[in-house]
Amino acid sequence: MNGKGPFHGIRVIELASALAAPGASAILADQGADVIKIEPPGMGDILRYMGASRHGVSNLFQHYNRGKRSLALNLKHPDGLAIVRRLAAGADVLLHNFRPGVAERLGVDYAALRAVQPKLIYVTVTGFGHEGPYAQKPAWDNVVQAFAGVAHSQADTGTGEPTQYYQIFADKLTALTAAQAIGAALFARERSGGGQEIRLAMIDAVAAFLWPDTCGSAAFLEPDGILDGQSLAKGNRLLRFRDGWAQVAPTDDASFLATCRILGEDVAGDPRFATIRARNENAQEVRTLFGRLYARAREMAVDETLAQLEAADVPCAKALRVDELPTHPQFQANGLFSVTDHPRAGPIRGPRTPARFGATPDVVGLKAPELGEHSEQILAELGWETPAAVLREQGVIA
Repeated sequence: MNGKGPFHGIRVIELASALAAPGASAILADQGADVIKIEPPGMGDILRYMGASRHGVSNLFQHYNRGKRSLALNLKHPDGLAIVRRLAAGADVLLHNFRPGVAERLGVDYAALRAVQPKLIYVTVTGFGHEGPYAQKPAWDNVVQAFAGVAHSQADTGTGEPTQYYQIFADKLTALTAAQAIGAALFARERSGGGQEIRLAMIDAVAAFLWPDTCGSAAFLEPDGILDGQSLAKGNRLLRFRDGWAQVAPTDDASFLATCRILGEDVAGDPRFATIRARNENAQEVRTLFGRLYARAREMAVDETLAQLEAADVPCAKALRVDELPTHPQFQANGLFSVTDHPRAGPIRGPRTPARFGATPDVVGLKAPELGEHSEQILAELGWETPAAVLREQGVIA
């Protein structure tokens, strides 16, 4: 174990705000990359002012910007553009979430920066894509969720009313997709020696993620011989017990029959439920059966019933609140959560990057930067000729 993350030695320039693109570079920072976050002087990243906060420190901003360095820089000033280009010359990755055309107007497009760094991995995250009728539409997480199919895929099974996730689902999924793509491009560069441009639309990330198990028969272009079958997820309701909530996933034959028996419906010997293939062919009967199981669960104690299900090796778990996760013995055994001591907000608890590397562990316990905290440090590393005080007076940095 060398004590350095897998991306140690990789420099990332982030020209982004909010969550989708900064979330990607946050993963790289957790895994050892040197991420320089370029923010506009004055306000900085909008995420600094959103979500729960303490003493002016947003938990959202802390989580998605921990371990980064902040350079408050005016990109519209000629010196600001020159600084970005010099940074890019020594960088491995640059990512932004400007709308199509903005990077070109600013002079930080791929063609301009490839000229100073041919090995650059250049990543553009957009809401709807670079071309097409919606390319210039502004995008926010809930808008992307609605357009890319999330709301209808979450429709209430009784009323049919579309609903959305009560979380920034599209942003977080796009961040994960972008981080994976960057890792793949860096690996390809090791083989070829060249950089490349990556374009990622949020609607594409979400639609591709949803499609396999939510598209149903839409995957088949010929109409004959289609069997809708059982959905792996849709309609899977929580079991409501008299003193709590839980979930079960009895997919294989043994666990399915055990779940029915424990919840008071012994269906052993019924050919409609005997095998996974039979249950897929009798999906409506399975739904009816589970309706009765849900009703029976209301009369049972959750812990006692879960103990019986676990003894029968049925996949199951009690439904926990998010605030219960850090103190649960299983998450403590996994070591997922750590505490960062922030000088203004005090101790802040949050999860590390979930993947655990045996030889190149991720970096934990780092705080997010104050706006422009590292401006002078970064300029000094660049060997910038104009003194920082002069640049500050000219409105180039803050």
